[in-house]
Amino acid sequence: VALPGVPSELEWMTEHQLLPLVRDKLGPGRRLGQRVLHTFGLSELAVEEELAGIAGCDTNPGLGLTATPHGVDLRLLGEGDTEADVDSALSDAEERIRECLGDAVYGTDGATMEQVVGLLLTMRGARIAVAESCTGGLVADRLTAIPGSSEYFSCGVVAYSNAAKTAILGVGEAALRKHGAVSSQTARAMACGVRKLTGSDLGLGITGIAGPGGGSAKKPVGLVCIALEADSDSRSEEHRFGGTRAVIKARASQAALALVRSWLLAR
Repeated sequence: VALPGVPSELEWMTEHQLLPLVRDKLGPGRRLGQRVLHTFGLSELAVEEELAGIAGCDTNPGLGLTATPHGVDLRLLGEGDTEADVDSALSDAEERIRECLGDAVYGTDGATMEQVVGLLLTMRGARIAVAESCTGGLVADRLTAIPGSSEYFSCGVVAYSNAAKTAILGVGEAALRKHGAVSSQTARAMACGVRKLTGSDLGLGITGIAGPGGGSAKKPVGLVCIALEADSDSRSEEHRFGGTRAVIKARASQAALALVRSWLLAR
């Protein structure tokens, strides 16, 4: 079977042409089912290596991988005589995959990182504020896309210029000159500033170079610095993402949310 790469065309043809064909070939009485596991923090190659021998295209359930700006999706496709047989096979495979990949698996089927983070924030009774530069408010947009997010989201600040970082978030001018706007130090200062500004439990800071211009040998396009600040605790990460401006922003927003998830899971 050959299918187009355009997602909307692929999805329509899969649902209306491919799956009916497969069901017809399987014969009466056979059932099909699928489950998608979403991962972040591992490359497609790393996932393949971790899962070597667990499942493949010639096993039941079969396993396929898809790399996206938000991570690597694992699509399990099972078959059986009954829906219960299919569900059991999918659940067994999911359990083995989770044992191999651990916390890299953040959701199943339609779950998004922002939904998972929102649930964890709600369970902890914590509120978060976000200070963004290169992502331009994308993290705040994703968090507030969830109904009921007012329970845990306090404020989002897009401080794009150095002047805004200083005036609104209190990032020191001397620190900006010394370390630059794109640095772990600035990301931490942004996180501290927005947390102090709003009185939130958590402050998240993101700064980077989304491109296509603006990079240098020392700080290339795709460099993103993220920091999380809480009482007596802080974390920071530095990433180097590839792709277009839109892809870099999407990956940066996912990495920022993943950092929050990791901090919450540790507690």
